Amino acid sequence: MATTPHEDDIGVLIDLLRRSPLLEELHGEVYDRRELQNRLGVSRATSHRHTKLLSELGVIERVNGQFRLTESGTLLTEASTRFKREASTALQLAPVLEAVKDAPVPIDNEAFADATVTGTEHGDPHTPLVRFITLVRETEALHALDLDLIVPARLDEVKGRIVNGMETELIGLLDVAKDIIENNPENCIEAWTSGYLTIKLVDELPFALTIFDDRVGIGVCEPGTRNLRVYADTDAPEVREWAWKVYETCEKEAIEVEGMDPEDIRQIMEIPAISG
Repeated sequence: MATTPHEDDIGVLIDLLRRSPLLEELHGEVYDRRELQNRLGVSRATSHRHTKLLSELGVIERVNGQFRLTESGTLLTEASTRFKREASTALQLAPVLEAVKDAPVPIDNEAFADATVTGTEHGDPHTPLVRFITLVRETEALHALDLDLIVPARLDEVKGRIVNGMETELIGLLDVAKDIIENNPENCIEAWTSGYLTIKLVDELPFALTIFDDRVGIGVCEPGTRNLRVYADTDAPEVREWAWKVYETCEKEAIEVEGMDPEDIRQIMEIPAISG
């Protein structure tokens, strides 16, 4: 059955993507066959098969026994590198887009196109948290929904920034707040009495949202858990405008907690569910 030109083009693109490691090795470099084999960790037969196809496509050439990219090969290599990077970001961003689709304020997914997406890569569950802490260190103010989802292991560091003057307003879940106060009463008192922290409580939040001086971040947990799965942040104006609207919508349903001393802690621990 004859194929259309469109199908042929797709086949070529697939061939190029499969061999993109070789193209990336040659980007700005020249290597003979043995060097390519060693750098790619493949056999001579495999390297011959790859270089033969890529030469036929006109993306590499052999000059004086060394392989190099042609001009079109350089363009294709840069394009495939961008595609792989953007495709990887899109895959990581998927749970964030799934979370925001039911947000109280709608937003076009394209607004997150340039987001920095940090997932639990290479089995390290702390990678998204490290990204968040980096942003905390660079901001003078923080507004957040369900912050406790993001920083259960680094509350001390966030508390330190608050005590040192980071204006902070948090809208959290009542049940989670009770657990944090029970396990970290001294930290809670120190942060609250600094005068830089305001806490409001609700029964339900759509996702973890953080608004910094210059960026907006969203955290999403693993299904059925409160283990952070991915954290995406961006400086897109459209996302910032949307984030403030989401925050203000949730704030309307929240109850502010005033003061913080041992007696206040006891009272918070005894508060029934807000919806009740």
